[in-house]
Amino acid sequence: LNQLNLNFFGIEIENQGRESRVESEKMISSCLPLLLILASRTNHAIASDGSHHPSSEATAKVANEIRALLTADDGSGSWGDRGDLMGLLVRLPFHDAATFTPDNAAAAATPTIDATNTVANATNMTDNDTSAPSSTAVGGSDGCVDLASLENKGLQEAIDLLEPIRLQHGSYTDPNGDETLLSRGDVWALAGNLMIESAGGPRLEYKVGRVDASDCAGQGERHVGSESTSSKQLEESFVNTLGLTHSEVVALIGAHVLGKATREISGYEGPWVETNDNFTNRYFVDMIHIPWNKQEDVVEPFGERTTWRRFESMRPREELMLQTDVDLAFQTTGGYYCSRIGGDFQQGLSCPNATHSFAEYVYEFAADEEAWRDEFAMAWAKLTSMTTEDLECVVLPDCLTPMAMVDEESSAMVVTGATIGWWSSLMISILMFYLY
Repeated sequence: LNQLNLNFFGIEIENQGRESRVESEKMISSCLPLLLILASRTNHAIASDGSHHPSSEATAKVANEIRALLTADDGSGSWGDRGDLMGLLVRLPFHDAATFTPDNAAAAATPTIDATNTVANATNMTDNDTSAPSSTAVGGSDGCVDLASLENKGLQEAIDLLEPIRLQHGSYTDPNGDETLLSRGDVWALAGNLMIESAGGPRLEYKVGRVDASDCAGQGERHVGSESTSSKQLEESFVNTLGLTHSEVVALIGAHVLGKATREISGYEGPWVETNDNFTNRYFVDMIHIPWNKQEDVVEPFGERTTWRRFESMRPREELMLQTDVDLAFQTTGGYYCSRIGGDFQQGLSCPNATHSFAEYVYEFAADEEAWRDEFAMAWAKLTSMTTEDLECVVLPDCLTPMAMVDEESSAMVVTGATIGWWSSLMISILMFYLY
């Protein structure tokens, strides 16, 4: 090694003795952080045969801009903070996808709507949107939510955040040589994935190919109302219609750990957990092990609003559970009155444990966070892929959410990430051999 010449990233190092070795070590050490970054940024966007999806670079650019929203906390949005923004951008793809009807019977009918409803369902499409694919509304993950429905109130703000990003960064050339755009449905699903992963959630599957609907009037009625006390309604909507399992339904609802409810949007106010930007199983743990007391109110234009609140020193805290949350684990109706759930059972006050098919999974996920994360990842991929279209992986071969890039100029890493990661790992090995 006495006469070793090493040229890396334009830096030529000649080792001719002990003194020059010290200086060489300093120079090489300064390169190691960059090498480690390159290795960690490996995106596996190239498959083993060298192919990659045509939208990979556009998808990574859009992902980069969506992640940047989490650092632009200037108070300009109604969400308030990082956790609230996460909840908002997870709620949008959930409400989009949960309207799916497999046989398309309900969606195939032409709805009767007035002019106001037509405008509400336009989802801020513009004249620049002509290159995005579109189809007749069939429900599901189709880039359209019924904004006239109270269940979807507040989602316009999420759409307004994502649409400029899609229009500016989401264009790519398809295999036919035509310029096209990532669909709204694809971008909304991507945003949900990025929020969950940024909160420390599991790596999630991501595919593209959703076709946007131009109208989805009336589909908001397919959502289960937040005041529902019937597990049968939850089962009919999510298990019988969407084809999810009981455990998958419970796992998905656990995403309430992110964000908060806002009175102006839903008639409710408060987060579900104390730390609402961390993807943990605290939603399930707190529901079971902490006492919650029932409160009832009337909030216009929503009507009756039931919340279950944590109390501390005889005063209510801001955390809440909705009626649909509570009924996952407890029986709150049935010819008797109860006003407390969770914590130690108090005769005459506490609601008994529910015996339906959802309840056991609340306890399982409270006891085993990894089990919940695994089930959530599978359920979320299934939900956000509910469409009649054939979806394709962007990141090959693992089909996971694209990693955001450091900046605009590094977009080439999406295409060459695997190669860069391999070479940087090799260079680190050579340098460490040289030094030690």
